[in-house]
Amino acid sequence: MNFIQSPEGFVLLAFLAALAISGIAFKLGMLSVSGMIAAALTGGVIFAFGGISAAVLLMTFFVSGSLLGRLNRSKGERRDWKQVLANGFVPALAVIVIAFRHDLREEITLFFLGALATAMADTWATEIGTRFGKKFYNIFTFRPTHRGPSGAVSVIGLCASVCGALVIALLSLIRFLDTDPLCGLVLIKVIPVVTIAGTAGALLDSMIGATIQAKYTLPDESISEIKAEGAVLRSGIRFIGNNATNFVATLWGGVIAIWLGFTL
Repeated sequence: MNFIQSPEGFVLLAFLAALAISGIAFKLGMLSVSGMIAAALTGGVIFAFGGISAAVLLMTFFVSGSLLGRLNRSKGERRDWKQVLANGFVPALAVIVIAFRHDLREEITLFFLGALATAMADTWATEIGTRFGKKFYNIFTFRPTHRGPSGAVSVIGLCASVCGALVIALLSLIRFLDTDPLCGLVLIKVIPVVTIAGTAGALLDSMIGATIQAKYTLPDESISEIKAEGAVLRSGIRFIGNNATNFVATLWGGVIAIWLGFTL
């Protein structure tokens, strides 16, 4: 067995591949320097411990999210390390657990898929809904509101959310190598479970955004969810920003997937 076929060689290859992809994303203006480093580490962990199947799912989320992000953001805006870890930390933690606790492969695989489906569903809902949505409603009161703030949803955004979660569910059925730690879950209704979990996680993201996520009043009296110079806290909890909201949503998306997987 040569080095590249050994476990150590595969891990090295995984991190080099993740670094190369992150470097390309940096060159294309999708990631900042800190975002590139965080993406390389997160992607390397998921590839090394989750195998090719997990890497394909992660790449699907990253590439689709980055491309859709161009619809609403300027080319100069790059994702930093906080934004990368907000969506990638929970899936990365899941594949590490799978590698060391083979007896929990089904549960943690569901956790991984639910978390990643939540991130995908939320990203697709935000980017597609913001760009193409016509009417927006408060997720709690259903009263009309304007596009942009967390907690505002649209019909097309909800449809995009379901589609994003469904893509992860469908791709999770493909097992590229028999040695991939992610199991096939043939005895579990993967498509409805992961799709529902991802959509539910994205809706939870909107609920948190509408209630306890921090919102600020800027000096010009406009409202922002990003703290800037001279901004005054208007509502919500100061340390709960969009990244914290995304992290909590992916965490619960994974939990919901486990619950549904052994309930449906």
